[in-house]
Amino acid sequence: MALFRLSLLGLAGSVAAQTQYTSTAPAAVAKAAATALTESPTSNVAGNTFDRFVQIFLENTDYSQAIKDPNLAYLASQGISLTNYFAITHPSQPNYVAAAGANTFGISDDNFHRISSTTKTIVDLLEAKGVSWSIYQEDMPYSGFEGNWVNQVTGANDYVRKHNPLMSFDSITSNTDRLAKCKNFTMFNRDLAANKLPQWMFITPNMTNDGHDTSVTVAGQWARNWLTPLLSNPNFNIPRTLVILTFDEGSTTGTNQIYAVLLGSAVPSAKVGTTNNTRYNHYSLTKTVELNWGLGSLGQNDVGASAFF
Repeated sequence: MALFRLSLLGLAGSVAAQTQYTSTAPAAVAKAAATALTESPTSNVAGNTFDRFVQIFLENTDYSQAIKDPNLAYLASQGISLTNYFAITHPSQPNYVAAAGANTFGISDDNFHRISSTTKTIVDLLEAKGVSWSIYQEDMPYSGFEGNWVNQVTGANDYVRKHNPLMSFDSITSNTDRLAKCKNFTMFNRDLAANKLPQWMFITPNMTNDGHDTSVTVAGQWARNWLTPLLSNPNFNIPRTLVILTFDEGSTTGTNQIYAVLLGSAVPSAKVGTTNNTRYNHYSLTKTVELNWGLGSLGQNDVGASAFF
C-alpha cells in the first residue's frame, strides 16, 4: 500500500530545525479528512490600489525560457509583464518561505524545517488589519494537512509541503484556525462558487501542473487554461483584483530571473500588454500588500523591497 509522510507535531519549534516524518496509510488521511476543520473567511477592507491579491507560483524556469512559451507569452500580453523580476535563492522551499515571511530564515534546502512561533508572517499583518486570507494547494488531501501527498493511483507527486509558503511556520501549524484556512482546490472551487474567496490568496498547483515534474509547456498550458475563465468570473476577478503569476525560482545555472505578470481588474486598461523593467523579487509580494492595506512591515527584507504600485 502506498504511504505518505506526515510531519510530527508537538516538538519544540526552532529556526531551521529538522525533524522526522512518520509514515501512515491513506486510511488515516481519509479519517483525518472526515473531521478536518475548514474555514472560508471573507472581508471587505479597501486597499489603496487593489482589494484582492492573488499569488500563483509555478516551478523552476528561467525567464528567458518561460517567455518563449506561447501560453505564458499570451498571459503576459493580457497584463503587465515584469521583465526584471528575480527569485531569492535556490532551491524551492526558501523562496516560498520568503514569500510569506520576507526572509529565508536560514533555510537553504527542501528538507523539513520549523520556524519559531515568535516569527511573524504576512498572516499576522493581514489578521491585525482584518484582511481575510487563505492558501489553496492543489491535491492537498484536506485542510490543514502538514505532510506530502502522492497520487494513490499513479504514484505521481501531488501536494508537497515545501511548496506551501506557510507550513514551515509554527505560528501557522500550532493554530487550528490558521490551518483551517490552508485548503485544497476542491475548497477553492466551493469558495469560488459561493462567492467566499478571501482578499489575500496564495495558490500552488500540483507537481505536474506547476511544471516541476513535467515541463514549462505543461505549466503554461495549465496556467492559461486555469486562469482564463477565472479572469472572466466576477466571483474571482472582483473590481480591483490583482493577480501575479510567477515562478518560485529559475534554473540553478542561471541568474534566477523569472517570469512574472500582473493580471486582473486592478491593472489599468492602458497598461494591458505593457512591460515594467523595475527590479522586483519575492520580497516585493509582501511589500506590495503591506503598502496597499497599510499593514506596517515584518521588519525583514520587505522593508527595502520595491512594491508593484
